Amino acid sequence: MRRTRAAAEHGLRRSPDEYTHLRWVGFFQALRAYEEAPVADPAAVGDRLADVRTAAEGLIGDDAATLGGLSAATPVRVVDQAMADALWASLGVRPALAAS
Repeated sequence: MRRTRAAAEHGLRRSPDEYTHLRWVGFFQALRAYEEAPVADPAAVGDRLADVRTAAEGLIGDDAATLGGLSAATPVRVVDQAMADALWASLGVRPALAAS
């Protein structure tokens, strides 16, 4: 979930107030639980992903609908890309890709 974390870290650093900062912290907690679910409790992956979507809703507003199609069966790389795209769009910036 590197892409998602990069977008979330950007949002966290630019939080305009304490309330928004705490919402980003909550998002990180939900994201960590989702990342750890396959090892800790594989049956909980879907629930943890729902928690991430819920945490994201308040941060990304109208773009939250784009995450509705994600499920426990969605590959992590697809979840990562969709979540990162929605977060970057809500932040109004796009990351500069490093040249390889």
